Amino acid sequence: MIYEIVKNINALQQLKDNDIHKKYIEYIRYPFFRNLAPDSKITFDFPITFLVGKNGGGKSSTLQSLYGCPKGYSLGDYWFTTELDPIKEFDKNRNCFIYGYKDNGSINEVIKQRIYRDNDPDYWETAKPIKRYGMLNSQRFSPIEKDVVYLDFRTELSAFDKFFHFLKFRSNTHKTKQDFLRFYSNKLKEAFDTNKIISYYSPNRNKPKVVLTKIETKIVSEILRKEFETIEIIEHNLFKDWGTSIRLKQKNINYSEAFAGSGETAIVILVHKIFNAEKESLILLDEPETSLHSGAQKRLMSFLIEQCIKKKHQVVISTHSPFLIENMPNDSIKVFSTLSSSGKFVIDNDRNYKEAFHELEIENTNKKNILVEDKIAQIVIDKTLEKLGKATQDIFETKYLSGGADDINQRLTTIMEFTDDTYVVFDGDQKKLQMPIDLNSIPLNQQDTSIKLKALIKSQTGCDVKFYLNGGNQSKELKEKETHSLAKKYLEFYNRNVFYLPLSIPEDIIWDEVFAKKLLKLIQPEKDISAITNISTNSKELLFNFCRECYGENTQYESTILQFVANWINKEDSSYTYIKDLINQLKN
Repeated sequence: MIYEIVKNINALQQLKDNDIHKKYIEYIRYPFFRNLAPDSKITFDFPITFLVGKNGGGKSSTLQSLYGCPKGYSLGDYWFTTELDPIKEFDKNRNCFIYGYKDNGSINEVIKQRIYRDNDPDYWETAKPIKRYGMLNSQRFSPIEKDVVYLDFRTELSAFDKFFHFLKFRSNTHKTKQDFLRFYSNKLKEAFDTNKIISYYSPNRNKPKVVLTKIETKIVSEILRKEFETIEIIEHNLFKDWGTSIRLKQKNINYSEAFAGSGETAIVILVHKIFNAEKESLILLDEPETSLHSGAQKRLMSFLIEQCIKKKHQVVISTHSPFLIENMPNDSIKVFSTLSSSGKFVIDNDRNYKEAFHELEIENTNKKNILVEDKIAQIVIDKTLEKLGKATQDIFETKYLSGGADDINQRLTTIMEFTDDTYVVFDGDQKKLQMPIDLNSIPLNQQDTSIKLKALIKSQTGCDVKFYLNGGNQSKELKEKETHSLAKKYLEFYNRNVFYLPLSIPEDIIWDEVFAKKLLKLIQPEKDISAITNISTNSKELLFNFCRECYGENTQYESTILQFVANWINKEDSSYTYIKDLINQLKN
């Protein structure tokens, strides 16, 4: 199953890379929108996108904004002002979102902005391009034309569950809810059996019955691992409010949603709606894993991928499930986290699934995290931890972050907001200063503005770091004060939590020419080490060329690295002592 999913993921990536989709939202950005940090942006690098983060982190409101992107759809259907929860607007900075889609090879940007009207206080309209938001075009483009399927699985209740668990019961003719359901279930059975429109006390109590096709029924059966012969759906208001009822038929048993699990009802509705969606639809799913066990979640993901390949859908999923995003490309995972300084939500556009679920505290949050920029650095630190013993090893978790040092330096603006037990160990060549900047040793007149502090940060990191500020119509003085505070916090965090490997790159640490000669003699006795050293300019090339000379290919590169690391660990040289002492420092 995993092999098939990975193969289909690769096929889906090729469709995106080859620009097969004709109606595709490339990105959405938020100059000012609800509780997102100003100028937040999501890039849709893969046809299926996952929004991951804690509850109340802005994922659902982001899905709703996507619902409002295509022509004929409005965010006002889901987000509207009330006396209790009024939506506040600023004169210049109104709630809005901007998205881009391709048209004949170029990007059309569309801005949708909330405009108050007396007869419609929740009206969203396509506005003229706004220069201060950096819009690409000068002309107003029409919204993308795309069908939308939006399913919120926390509220996708069956008609039975909605009535029995949530509606207040009042009846002059029935003593209990059970009596009421027994009576009106007869009417519902009549609608299922005859496909009639019931008109009991009022006309049109139901819509025509829908019978799932054999293919749809097979898909539901595969996801739920049950053998269904027929599946029927009816929308009705026989249980006081409009809702959906299903009837499932197996070989020896028939039952409705009253006896089905809520997961079964949700899957029937999802499969039917997605299977019958128009080509290149925008599919928005809010927590589809609700009431599904892990195996069903994985099979659901397989179905979604197949439908995306066949119909070129664009899918965005809000989820708390590691089973849905496992094996997915890093750039398909968007992590929502909260800035403690402002309460605003920020979005990281490229995280692997293990990193993403650190945000949800699914992993052991008692562990200290060590972030590195290189896979070999991760192996070096992990092997050192292993040698130091299980007690020390259990304290730490080493994580390799793709994207390089500059990307990690930027991520620290978020990391510093919610943890002090995360450390960074950069390669030695990232060390720009002999000693980290300690603000206590710098005169106040050299750190009294954000510009001066940013210059210090650049001297430390080698890059320009962007800080996320509070929204609203802030004065320049307030923005300067907030930026200054965040920059100061960044430098203090850097001083406490950022360290470096003893040599320029981790390959320098593990390369050992004496060991290489011995290993080469064992594997390729006719070859000489000079054949490797003469064509290599650094330790990275030495290890790469050594692997190729020994094995004739590079598939054994990781095992070669592990051999050199084991040799290095056994030597316990000065680099090992340096890293061991660093780990003991972090431990305490």
